[in-house]
Formats: sequence, structure tokens, C-alpha cells
Amino acid sequence: MNQDRIARRASLLTHLATALLILIPLGVAILLANGGVTAQSVQAHYQISVMPDDPGAGPLLVWCAVEGMKLAVLLWIIWQVRAWLSACATGAVFASGTARLVQRIGAALLGLAALHIVGHTVVTLALTWHNPPGQRALAIGFGSAEIILVLAAGLVTLFGWIQAEAARISLENESFV
Repeated sequence: MNQDRIARRASLLTHLATALLILIPLGVAILLANGGVTAQSVQAHYQISVMPDDPGAGPLLVWCAVEGMKLAVLLWIIWQVRAWLSACATGAVFASGTARLVQRIGAALLGLAALHIVGHTVVTLALTWHNPPGQRALAIGFGSAEIILVLAAGLVTLFGWIQAEAARISLENESFV
């Protein structure tokens, strides 16, 4: 009975993860196509007080590359979560493969946190590079989102290790029966 409930919920969440894998890139494409991203909105997002009206192609390409990497890692995390949920929906809750998926998710969350911190610094520097000397900025952004990502990465990684141990014990118990 409990296994059926886990499988049903995991199956529903698999569909949600699949929808996110479609809707997030679609939303980004719509945002970019409708002019939702401007130099002013980027300046406001990164809290840059002095920035050229037209930062140039180079800094905007740096911004695009950093945000693209963050988006790619986020989508990869969702893909791994989807794979884990799909495995749980088929009853492979205590399999070593599902434990490895959880450990990968934890490592990717830590990587996403690092990308947030380093990416903010790189983008801020790139967008203010053409400012006059003394008005360039090198800002390191470390806030609640990054703290939550680091904590989540630690928790998910720990859960992956626990799940790997549970898979080992489950395999050992099956060999006795």
C-alpha cells in the first residue's frame, strides 16, 4: 500500500518535472523575444549604480554565457530529479542507481551555488568594465539564495549517501532470502 502511494506521487512529480523542462526554456525564449531583458533590467538585477547606457556586445555576451550556464545546470538538475522520480515510480527506491542520481543532484546544487556566486562577480565586472577608472565594480554576491543552495546541496548529498547505504542493506537482505 505504501509503495503504491509512493509510486503514484513520484509519477505525478515526474510529470511536473517534465513540464518544468519544457516551460522554463519556453519562458526564457518568450522573455528574450519580447524584449523583457534590457541593459537597464540587467543593471537593476545586478544592482549596478553606474553602467554605460550601451555596455556593448562583449559584456552582454558574458552576461548571456553566465546566465546560460546557470540555466543549463538548473535544467540538468531537474532532469536528474525527473530520472530519480521516474525510478521511484517504478519501485526502484532502494537501488544503487537512484542513490547515485541523488548524489549527482546534490553535487549539481553545489555547482549551481558556486555559479551564482562567481557568475555575479564576473557579470558585474564585465558590465562595468567600460566605466571610467574608479567607477568599475567588482561585487561578490552571496545572499540567502546561495546559502539555501549550499544547505540543500549538503542535505541532498547526505540523503544520497543514506539512500546508497539503504540500497546496500536492501541488496544484502535480498541475498539472505
